[in-house]
Order: sequence, then C-alpha cells, then structure tokens
Amino acid sequence: MNAHFQAVAAADHALSVQPNFGDSERILAKVYARYRFGSELFAERLPGVAALLRTVEGLPDADLRRIFFDPLLRLAAEDAFSELESGRLASPHRLEQLLPRALEALPAGLCEAHMLERWRLQSAEQHWMWSIVGSQDSYAADLQAAFDRIFSDNPANRGALLNPDAAAHKKVQDAMTLLSMLLPRSGPAALRHVGAIALLEAQLEGGIVLSAAGGDLTPSTVFVSLDQLGNPWDIAGCLLHEGLHMKLFDAARSVSLAKAPDATIQVPWRNVRWSIVRAIFAYHVYVHLSLFKAAALVADPRCAELFGDPAAYVSRAHAMSVVNNDTAHRYGRSIDRARYLGEMLEGEWSHLLSPGGFELIHWLRSSLAPVDAAVFADAREAA
Repeated sequence: MNAHFQAVAAADHALSVQPNFGDSERILAKVYARYRFGSELFAERLPGVAALLRTVEGLPDADLRRIFFDPLLRLAAEDAFSELESGRLASPHRLEQLLPRALEALPAGLCEAHMLERWRLQSAEQHWMWSIVGSQDSYAADLQAAFDRIFSDNPANRGALLNPDAAAHKKVQDAMTLLSMLLPRSGPAALRHVGAIALLEAQLEGGIVLSAAGGDLTPSTVFVSLDQLGNPWDIAGCLLHEGLHMKLFDAARSVSLAKAPDATIQVPWRNVRWSIVRAIFAYHVYVHLSLFKAAALVADPRCAELFGDPAAYVSRAHAMSVVNNDTAHRYGRSIDRARYLGEMLEGEWSHLLSPGGFELIHWLRSSLAPVDAAVFADAREAA
C-alpha cells in the first residue's frame, strides 16, 4: 500500500468519524430524535397527529426514515416546525393528511409508493428514483409543482424532470457503487442523508445545471443531469456533492455554524457575494471532492476496468470533475478552491464563525492537509 493511498484512506476515515459533523449514524440519530419529539409537540395541536403518535413513537429507525425522508411529508413536517415556533400551528394541517397515508405505504415511502415505475437503488440505505412525468397521481402532481417552483423566480430559468429507464438506473447505480469503492467511509455516509434521486435537464441564469440538492422545496432529493455529466466518475462526484449538502444541513440542525449567518464574503471564482454559511457549505464539499479526486488518482485498477478510465471520457471542464478540470484557471480544481476557502475561513473570515463553525473548518482542513501534501503537491499533479 503506497503512501498516497494510505493518506486517502486515513482522510476518508477521519471525515466519517468526527462526532458532530462526520459520523452519519450519530447525526441521523439526532434527526430521528427531532422528528419523534416534534411529533409529540405537533400532537398537542394537531388531532390527526395525536391519533397516530403511539404508532410513530414505536417505529424502528428504518421505518421512521421512510416516513420523514419522503419529500412531501418532510416538507409538511418542516412547515409544522416553523408554524409551531411562530405560534401558527393549527388543524387542519397538511401533515395530518399525509402522515396516515405514509404509514399505510410502509415499507415504501409515501411518494415512492406512487411512482409510475419503481426504481430502487442498492445502497446502505434504501434510495428510490422519481418517475412522475406523465403521471395523473395527486402526489406526483404535488412533486411536480414543488419542482416547478424552483424555477419560477426568474424567466431565464428552465427545468424539466425526466423519468428513469433501465440505462439511466444503471448509470446511477454504477456511480453509487464507484463512490463506495473510492471512498468506502465518507461516500456512503453522505448518501445516507439522501432519500431520493431525480433526473433533470435544467438551466439557471448562471448556466447549465449538473446537479442540485432539493433544498426547502423538495427535501431529501438529489437532482442530477446524466446527459451533462456523461460518465460514472462525475456522476459519483455530483451525488457525493449533493449528499454532503444534505449531511451538513442535518448536522447544522443541532450545531450553529456562524455568528452572523447573513454576513457576506466574496470568492474569486464567482461574481456574486456569498453568505458566510454558503462559504462553509462550499468548503465542506470542496474538501470531500478533493479527497474524491485524490482517491480517483490512486484508485485500484479494478475501478477503471469496471467503469472506464477517467481520462478516456470526453467531458466539459469544471472544478468538481474527476475527468476534466479547467487547469488554465487559478481556481479550476476542487483542491484550489478548498485551499482558498480553508485559509480564509480559518483566517480573515474566522470572526464570522461560531465555535461550532470553527470546529468544523479546523477538522476539515486538518483532515485534508495530509492528502494535499501527499497527492496534490506532487509535481506531476500540480502540472
């Protein structure tokens, strides 16, 4: 085992065991506890939840996940949390309609049970793929409406969902398998925070969309453009990228990251100012994607035999690609952006971080440093 491989393996382990931000099992345990406790609070104001409270409390974690990681039900639950905090939570509520249907749908998730076709993915957690285009089902219509709202703010934005077929299903499955081979600890840990995967073709004002996390409108869902990504290495990187956003979002429910979340900073590769929270989330991704690129550089030859040599694929250049980076640009690689953000977040911008945020940044930077020194400082890679 060479020194480069050992450095990658050590960082992969380090990024999966830190209690507050790395250990997915611990982070998800807090998420499940939050939904169980939330159900108790909701039941005080929502009779439809009160009637099912004992059933919800008795669910094993796997079933609770299928309930609350459903996009529509999780959206309703988060709305209930917000309304509870503001004193507006009252019956009738969308959660009262969806919760009994979700319990009836077990062992599948609510929306999963209403897909035109059932596409499941083999992984440590049960993942499923959206298949709603052309469906007349009311849940599919709600998902489509939530997706459409992502693009409603700007007429220059456009997006369309695509139904999977066997070939698309295999591409996503291959990418998940490859990710687990390259980063056997931190890769699956990120995907544990994803419930569903949807296929899209989309363009925002800033350019063509390669992938996206569902955010507040379609929680627990990752969107990917297979046509734009084109190869399992970059599809795997995008799944890692979006899963990491969801992982940190789940972790940040219990740990504050910034003293001044709305404070803005400027990064040299974008023309718009970012909030400090966005910078933290970006650094979290770029550290892991740098490790992913390093893992690809030192990968077992079986990976290329199974999924093709990364150098053999033709792909558009972008910083998060394993196949093709814009090396003419100073910040054209994930490692370049990780170095910049790490230095700034521990230096000039550090006063904007909470203690938890500083803990996160220091852990990420110290985990990546040996890999940076061993792999990316190599003269051939720098060239």
